Amino acid sequence: MRIHEYLEIVEEGDGRGQIRCVRCGHAFCEAGENYKAHALYRERDPNQVPGRGLASGEQPFHVFQEYICPGCGTLLEVDTYVPGFEGDSPVLWDIQVAPKAPARRKAGKTGKA
Repeated sequence: MRIHEYLEIVEEGDGRGQIRCVRCGHAFCEAGENYKAHALYRERDPNQVPGRGLASGEQPFHVFQEYICPGCGTLLEVDTYVPGFEGDSPVLWDIQVAPKAPARRKAGKTGKA
């Protein structure tokens, strides 16, 4: 099941889902976990990104949080974070997949009246 442009959930032989990179097949984690906690992480100053600095030339008050596939280097997500305003650098959980519900058995005939 595709959950992101570059991420999919693949069911393992034991029935558990695993988040993988579509491009290289790198396995990040189980489907119920946050893939960002298992990706490469980089913070970038907006002044380092062409066209993203402030027009006034002032120092930006935010940073970009980049999450990258360790297998192939594909940039998966970029979040904006304001240091000091939001506390510690949080890892935003933007794609949360509910665990697979156990199969329910259908009620059968028990022979009771």
